[in-house]
Amino acid sequence: MLVGYMTWAIWLVPNNMDETECKKVMIEIEDSISRYFISSRDVVVLLRDSGLYPSGYNYSQINTHAIEKAVCANQVVKDAQCYKLTDGTVCIRVQQREPKLRVIGEKNYFIDSERKPMPATFHTASYVPVVTGRVTERMAREELFDFVEWLEDNDFWNAQIEQIVVTSRKEIELVPRVGGHIILLGTLDNYEQKLSKLRQFYTEGFAKMGWKKYKEIDIRYANQVIGRR
Repeated sequence: MLVGYMTWAIWLVPNNMDETECKKVMIEIEDSISRYFISSRDVVVLLRDSGLYPSGYNYSQINTHAIEKAVCANQVVKDAQCYKLTDGTVCIRVQQREPKLRVIGEKNYFIDSERKPMPATFHTASYVPVVTGRVTERMAREELFDFVEWLEDNDFWNAQIEQIVVTSRKEIELVPRVGGHIILLGTLDNYEQKLSKLRQFYTEGFAKMGWKKYKEIDIRYANQVIGRR
């Protein structure tokens, strides 16, 4: 009897589900506090324009795979999941791409966590290091991406560095959030040792002398920290 009931229930629920009308659409944008690339309203407009907005349709008429594909076609979306609940609610969960750095130059774009470029439109907002100057997309995806990841893992320097400038000689200059000076890093070779030496100078030297009187801090050369007024 138990086996017979379970078989009947498994057969009955899908058939009833097919006849269920979608009365509510619930859209969830993950990580919308830390970044704002797409809104629930954007998703609604996208699906209405595609003829895929599910409200008012029976479940048998709603293609969840097509909805996921349409949402993922947006360049700021990493993944989308669409599923139906028994109470007439269709849920759409949207995962945004995660930017790691922003390039502002001849082109304006982000590099995401998978080292891929993504568009930076007028309503995209994310607090990540800004890279300017003579930067190529390949450089942004490779050595600069590695450098930004290192900064992100370093509490001190992550709080300090606001902008990264690539010069015409492909050397790096760093713009700190405070201090009013520029850090001449040079090439990205041995940047860990260079910045470690500078941090020591910050805590031991600048604590006594102050750093506001310097316009440049040069750490391009091994075991040297040079301040220029």
